[in-house]
Amino acid sequence: MAVNVYATSVNSGSFSRNDMIDWVNGLLKLNYTKVENLCTGAAYCQLMDMLWPGVINLKKVKFDAKHDYEFIENFKLLQSSFKKKKVDKEIGVERLVKGRFQDNFEFAQWFKKFFDANYNGNEYDAEERRSGKRVVAPPTLSDAQHSTSVQKKSGSTLSSSSTTSKASRLQGKTKSGISTAHQSGKVSTESRVTPAGSSGNKGSQSQINSAVLKEKDLEVQQLQAEKEQLLLTINGLEKERDFYFSKLRQLEITCQEENRDTLNVDEVLSVLYETAEGFIQPESDEEN
Repeated sequence: MAVNVYATSVNSGSFSRNDMIDWVNGLLKLNYTKVENLCTGAAYCQLMDMLWPGVINLKKVKFDAKHDYEFIENFKLLQSSFKKKKVDKEIGVERLVKGRFQDNFEFAQWFKKFFDANYNGNEYDAEERRSGKRVVAPPTLSDAQHSTSVQKKSGSTLSSSSTTSKASRLQGKTKSGISTAHQSGKVSTESRVTPAGSSGNKGSQSQINSAVLKEKDLEVQQLQAEKEQLLLTINGLEKERDFYFSKLRQLEITCQEENRDTLNVDEVLSVLYETAEGFIQPESDEEN
């Protein structure tokens, strides 16, 4: 059974974000760069394996997870290990998988305190335990916001500089037309100026339109990327819904076929922990 701890603003200490990342990278031989990378749940799963080897099947941990529904699968494994070891800590999965700094930093502070209270100093080869699985730090919310800001600023700068440049060339062409007309004396000033100005206006308008189109293309690409991300999120939610509905339906069928009003705990657990890979019965607390 695990030693339970309770982290507050008083007892969490002065462990900074950089200290936290250095601690995780040092123990697990990772290359995370920010606290938000912990939103995948993979690091916590392996830290639990470091405390109690085998409490989590690391073959099921998605170390290269990039999407919310993959993060949720990792946190499910973590929740299962907490239950086995009777850890009295609620995991705010919905908040953690969004990749916000504050939520992830608070949970990481608690986990650091929990780890220190339960670690017995045993040797641990993190890379060998992962069996060579590739670890990828996911894109975070701040990364996405920065990318969007850069695209908008780039499009705005392009439009502004293009407009200024075209107006300058138009002014130069107009002055050149006026000067030529005065020197030649063959045609009137008006006949020289008008064609030059007309040609310059057409060229300037065409280039301005081109810049506007480029800016719109950037906006379309950004919206397309957001649409794809939303579709992935919807797909993950639909999988979650179907998964839990199938479990409830399976339990309902069992009750109806056998004309029973109740099921014992072992029967319910056997349904809950059954996966596509086969039946998996969680280890009892006595065995761990």
